[in-house]
Amino acid sequence: MTVDSFKRNAVTVGGFTGVSRILGFVRDVVMAWLLGAGLLADAFIVAFRLPNLLRRFMAEGAVSVAFVPVFSEVRARQGIEKAFELSRSIFTLMFLLLVIVVIVGELIAPALVALIAPGFLNQPVFAEAVHLTRIMFPYILLIGIVSLCMGILNSLGHFAAPAASPILLNVFMISVPIIFHVLVPVFSSPADALAVGVILGGIAQLAIQIVPLRRRKVPLGFSRDLGNPRVRQVSRLMGISALGASVYQINVFVGTLLASLLATGSVSYLYYANRITELPLGIFAFAVGNVMLPAMSSASANMDLDKVSSLLKRAISAVSLFVIPASVGIFVLAEPIFAVLFMRGQFSASDVSASAYALQMYTLGLCAVGWSRIFTQALYAMQRAGLVVKVAWLTLGLNVILCLVLMPVMNHAGIALASSLSMFFQLVVLARSLTGNGVSAWSGHWRSFLKMTGAALVMGAFLLPFLRMEFWMEGFTVFSAGILIFCIIMGALLYFGLLRIMGIPVTWKGSPSG
Repeated sequence: MTVDSFKRNAVTVGGFTGVSRILGFVRDVVMAWLLGAGLLADAFIVAFRLPNLLRRFMAEGAVSVAFVPVFSEVRARQGIEKAFELSRSIFTLMFLLLVIVVIVGELIAPALVALIAPGFLNQPVFAEAVHLTRIMFPYILLIGIVSLCMGILNSLGHFAAPAASPILLNVFMISVPIIFHVLVPVFSSPADALAVGVILGGIAQLAIQIVPLRRRKVPLGFSRDLGNPRVRQVSRLMGISALGASVYQINVFVGTLLASLLATGSVSYLYYANRITELPLGIFAFAVGNVMLPAMSSASANMDLDKVSSLLKRAISAVSLFVIPASVGIFVLAEPIFAVLFMRGQFSASDVSASAYALQMYTLGLCAVGWSRIFTQALYAMQRAGLVVKVAWLTLGLNVILCLVLMPVMNHAGIALASSLSMFFQLVVLARSLTGNGVSAWSGHWRSFLKMTGAALVMGAFLLPFLRMEFWMEGFTVFSAGILIFCIIMGALLYFGLLRIMGIPVTWKGSPSG
């Protein structure tokens, strides 16, 4: 992958992801407005998390990290037609498997809700969560097929349609409850309207992939060739990758389970805080990781570890340039962000404070999550899925222990802090694993990282006086929104200005010089 193509693809993915995340905020604002942070919100969040978690396990995470490297290897060694035959076989296998998963999920929905939120048992919220789960569970089938289409397109160098796909989910989750609950009360419950929006959004996500697939003459349909050794290879990688690729989401799942044992609203506080942290991760870390995976897979298939190292360093530098200041900025502006974006309707000032506290604890691990994403993509590109899974289990175990230690002291915020600390542990182990496999990630970067951190801390100090302004707790006003935007713009200008003074060029051409 050339520098120009890396820049173009990363900007494309990051841009569409940014639009999706912004619409995600709008979606969450609509949710907070209609559901608040109480019983109905907790029920919807738990119900949505079930198919969403399975999507991460079985579809998006496992497919992208298992299918793309093998597809790239087959294409490089046997030609594009053999790669397309592989994609049809995987499509058939996934379709059959996910249909079974959906049927079973509909039947055992009460058990699934009890598993993910045991604190809901014997409460009215339990029945509502089961009802919403059954509406949304077919989403796993839709997004599973979507994720395979996205993996094929990414492997062929097309990133626009896959990156734009999540936008449609947010559009439908925003529009359906507003149109069919607020304006025309087709649905008596706003949660039901949101759940139907999820299904319609999944259908739209699938539809948008079809056009670029046909343009590239990718054969769509079923195959009887399920015994191909490459199919078994992808299936094996997919199985062992499901946990490893989704360790961050597993930590979120554990947080939801434990938060259901705390005061009402704890699940919602963690959900809204986690959504804020996903903005910089989606735009920068996940976007860069998705763009680099096919290139690293091709380099690994050709046994070119020097190129893998070069691509990895470029990805880490690009992610650090933006995620480091985002961590400091979000930590400082946590309460203003929640006040301006969410404080209206059923979302109160106390909800703002509780959510902001969780956000600050999540933000402490933002860099670790971003860097770990790049490291896991590199290991998956090298088809070292088993190693990643082992690290995932260790990280998960540490996260549970830290949650149990911190919850009695910090309540829901202790769950967020435990997630951050466990991700730093994962980062260290992954870095050592890459070094042991002959791939260098950190060499020559420390001075640049320290300068970025220093510039970000100065930016944070500049933003601190704005927290003393009392108008934040008035919620959204033109003035408060304007001041928040001013803080973000001036903070970014100060940060990048300091980097230029310290001799770090803001460029995509490899690593920043230190």
